[in-house]
Amino acid sequence: MKNNEMCANMTPIALSHNSKENYFPDDNPASPIIDTVESKTESADEIRNLFLFYLEPVKKNLYNFIRKAMNYCIEADDVYQDTLLKGFRYFYSFDRSKTFKTWIFSIACNLMKDIFSTKSVQNSLQPEEIVNIPTDRSIDDDIKEIMAAAAQLPHRKREIFFLYYYNEFTIPEIARIVGMNRANVKFVLYTARNTIKKKLEVSR
Repeated sequence: MKNNEMCANMTPIALSHNSKENYFPDDNPASPIIDTVESKTESADEIRNLFLFYLEPVKKNLYNFIRKAMNYCIEADDVYQDTLLKGFRYFYSFDRSKTFKTWIFSIACNLMKDIFSTKSVQNSLQPEEIVNIPTDRSIDDDIKEIMAAAAQLPHRKREIFFLYYYNEFTIPEIARIVGMNRANVKFVLYTARNTIKKKLEVSR
């Protein structure tokens, strides 16, 4: 598992599969209000129902990914809502032979890229605040240290780190999501992992 792979490289204590789901509160975000649709072949109700059907299994992971990738800044909820609205608006163009999760995450990453390229995000939590967010389960201190270190990564490295280790996308999938070639994704992931490893060594 990728979580175990991460901890094997950074800490002697293995990261359990369930910890990625429970480390941060799994908020259950509401779907946006849907008023319009651009489709020439299906009715608005058909598109609405089909989009929500595709969205339901991934919306919680999508929401938590956006919050983590943006360090819980105040714009994170807006990015989530904009992702769903834009995804619905252009759902007619989604190739249903492809993976919806990859498609919707790519929309989120493009929106985050726009925000980070035009302004500084507001009120991002500091690493020590992130690790103290209440959770339903006790989390090992080593995992908390990894999360605190990941929070200090530049946005693109942090984004790819969470896509790989906490959402278990493959390298080719991440390349499609963030619009990079595979070699660059591997390099960014490698440098992100090494940066976190060094931060953990300094803190001990």
